[in-house]
Formats: sequence, C-alpha cells, structure tokens
Amino acid sequence: MRGGSSASLLVTHLKIKNKRKRGIHNMSIPGIPGLGQINAQPTPSTTSTTRTITLDPGSEWRFVTAREATSSSSTNFLTNPSSTSSSSSGVKVKLLSGSAERDGTSLAMNRVYTFSRTKSKIFTWEGCSLEVTGSCENESVYRPATMEDSCMVGWVNLHLLILQEQRERVSQSLKHHHGHKRSAAGGPPGPRVMICGAPNSGKTTLARTLAGYATRQGGQPLVASLDPREGLLSLPGTISAAVFGTLMDVEDPRGGFGVRNTPSSGPSMVPVKLPVVYYFGREKVMDDVPLWKDLTRKLASSVRAKLKEVDEVRASGVILDMPGWEGRPDAVGLEIMECAVREFAINTIVVLDNWELEQELHNKFSQEKTPFGEAISVLRLDKSNGVVPRDPAWSKTEMEAAIKEYFFGDAKQTLSPMTLSVSYDELGIFRALDESESYDPEDSSQQVLEPAEISSELRYWTLAIMDASVNDPPETIRLAPVLGFIAIADVDEDRRRLKFLSPVMEQLGNRPLIWGKWPEPYLNLLG
Repeated sequence: MRGGSSASLLVTHLKIKNKRKRGIHNMSIPGIPGLGQINAQPTPSTTSTTRTITLDPGSEWRFVTAREATSSSSTNFLTNPSSTSSSSSGVKVKLLSGSAERDGTSLAMNRVYTFSRTKSKIFTWEGCSLEVTGSCENESVYRPATMEDSCMVGWVNLHLLILQEQRERVSQSLKHHHGHKRSAAGGPPGPRVMICGAPNSGKTTLARTLAGYATRQGGQPLVASLDPREGLLSLPGTISAAVFGTLMDVEDPRGGFGVRNTPSSGPSMVPVKLPVVYYFGREKVMDDVPLWKDLTRKLASSVRAKLKEVDEVRASGVILDMPGWEGRPDAVGLEIMECAVREFAINTIVVLDNWELEQELHNKFSQEKTPFGEAISVLRLDKSNGVVPRDPAWSKTEMEAAIKEYFFGDAKQTLSPMTLSVSYDELGIFRALDESESYDPEDSSQQVLEPAEISSELRYWTLAIMDASVNDPPETIRLAPVLGFIAIADVDEDRRRLKFLSPVMEQLGNRPLIWGKWPEPYLNLLG
C-alpha cells in the first residue's frame, strides 16, 4: 500500500448515516485509541504571521486564502509570468506532529505546503499540530462534539465498508483468472459511484476525498466529471475523465483536480494525469441537454475501454462527479441523472444535501439493476457544515486563474507559451449554433456547427483544438476529444490575421477549432 494502510483511515464505531444501510450501523472496528467526547470550541480567525494550531482527533482547520486580484487588461503575462500567482495571497502550512490530510491525501511531516486561491480544510483522525505562516481571508477550527458529528465518518465508511470491499472482491476475481481471457473473469468491474446533490454541497470534495483514499491504498480509480463548471484536469466548459493512480497534488488550489496536474512543457513535482476531455462550451447542462448527453456517451465509452485495458483500474472502479441540482428534479433532470447511471453502469448513488433528489432517485432506481445484474444503492450522506459557497466573484477569479495557469503555469512552474500570428484563412474555426434543443443525433443532415467568420468578437476567447480534421463532418468534429486550447490575443479584420497563444510549438495543421459560448472572455493574456 502507498502512503499508509487502511488502519490510518479507521475510527471507532464508524457509521453511515443512512436509514437503508442499517446492516452496518454501530459496527465496532478496532481503530485509533482515545476517541471520546470532543468539546465544541469555536476558534476565531487570526491574521498572525506565524502561529501553531493544535487539532484534536476528528477536528479540522478551515481556511480561505486571500483571493488573487482580478487582472486588468493591461497585464502582460507573457513578459511577467509571475503575475499569474500573487505571493501575498499564499499561506504556508507545515505538519509538526501527528497526521493530517487534505481531501483524502496525506500531508508529509515537516514539509512546507503553500496554499493560494484556496477554500479548503486540513482534517486529522488522530490529532496533529500545524505551523501556519501567512494571512488568511478567513480561518477557524472545527471541533465536533463527538466523532460521529463529523461528515468524515460517513465518508470514510463509504470508502471502507462499501467501495473498498467491492474493489477487493473484484481484485481477487481478476487474480483468480489471471492469464485467461479478460471476459473469462466475468462479473462487474469495481464500484461505480455517482455523487450528486445540491449546488455547493461538497460533491467534488467528496469525489476528491474518495479518490485520495483509494490511491493511498494502492488503487487506481477512474475519476470522471460531468459538470462543465468544474473542468476536471481541464479548463471550464468541458467534461472529462482520468485515472488517478498516483499521488495527488495537495497544494493545487483544486486539490489535484486542476490543470497543473496535466502534461505540460515543464517538469512536475507530482506525476501528471492524462485526461480524456470533451468540449461542451456551455456553463450549465440545461443550456444544451442533447449535446451534453452525446458527450456523456462518448466519455462513458472511453471509460469502459480503460476499465477493460488495465486490471488495477478495473478493480478500482469509477468515481463520477455530477452537476449540482437544487430541490426535486423535473423530468429533464431525471433524464440527465438516468443518462449518467445507464452509461457508466452506476451501482452506488450518493446524494449530498438534497433529500428530495434522494427520494426521486430511490424511487427511480431501487428496483433496477446494472447491466451486470447488481442492485443500485442510493445513499444520502451529510455534507460538511464547513462548505463555503462559491460567489460569482470567486468563480470568475478561479476561471481566470485556470486559463492563466494553463498557458503560463504558476509560481512553482513557469511555462512559456508560443505567440503565433497566422492568416485567418489557414485555420478552421467553427462556432457552436445558438439552438440545439431540436438536435437529433440520428439525423446526419442537421448542422451542429457552422464555419465562423472573422470578427473582433473572437478577441480574448479560448478555443478548443479538436482531435479531428477540418474536412470531417460537423457532427464528427463536435463530438471529437479535445487535444488542447489556444487563446486569441488579437484580431485584425482588415488583414484577416489572428494572433494567439499556444502552449506548444506544433502547428495546428488541419485540426479544427471550436468557438464555444462559455467561459466568456475576461482578460487579455498579452496585454
């Protein structure tokens, strides 16, 4: 096992707070000694330069670093790449004693971690001491009255008593059939868990935590996100999936899910992930449900292929992060959920902070089975009471930072993108149509893209480079995987020329580019 054994995740009297899982209530597991009553002691935030924070078992230090200032249009990131990260917005944390983790990934003893643009927490099962240097926009220590008052108890139960048990069972089956044809092993792959719930309920945090726990125990889970706002290992406006079989980047503002964890032109402190990415180009699923469903099917097909290729990935299964849903889903909402369940052969549905959604999904799937004959379980888990909603200003800052980081890197790793000036007629730029509600994927004569005319409106947009040819049919281009992105810096309509940033030196060739509808352009990367 990497990074510690499963014993480091155990607590006494673990319990999932879900009425339909009474079989594992009050299950005593030998765990960490000394876990008794923990008095609730709210701690005011502090702005001291350096301080020591002592956490009791089961408690957590919650912090919000000062956000990076919104960049002005005059900032030139090409000549001043250090402007992609503000040193004043970072806070340094060092683990002095005990054990601690951020979203399932352990902190190493006496190593200094720098966090910026981050709303997060450091949690401890056994208790720890942290040395913190720098100012936070907000910080506090949460000490639950009892261990079971922490949402982490339900989360670790989900990992250990449900998902990990399935992984071990599949792993043993694959070992038993080692050397035979893969189909001879029979049975399903490891757990396929779908995480859904209300917006700002901690769905992505739970997905990241489950992935962190699985990798710590030697697994290689395949994590997928169908939420275009998140941009897992990619820019916002995409859906994607990747195998997480190595250490996750604790310092990443997105805890290992950000673009810094993908291949780049520079060295990386943490092994990179290789995501499969599809371009949605819209903010919300409801902005184009037919396109989202088509891309979901394409992504699920890629996931199924990966599960068949690598035994370790097959045993570890899939962790699927869904878009948020407020209240009771309507017919279209249930259709969205059903599409994900069917395509990814989900056998465990976890709902955070939305009992109406839980009831609807339970009624819908409680009597159904997966293609492998498994029952589909629906669980409701508590969200963390420390979840901080993302306000529009913060979301805009995060979006800007992701785009800048994709092209220029960050304070730890500076990248040098190419600035190219080309004739507009040498490129194949396609624009998504305004309406596709009536789009029929069976009708190949329908248009899903149209060639884009040169326009000053292109300035500052980020375009997706598709793994297709400009000579392919529009529907083939629209559903192709993404190879990368370019950022339009300037448009000269009179001379019909474009200036753009590219993260690599390679020419685009006949690769088509898609001009989406979101995220909208916010900044000029060249000044």
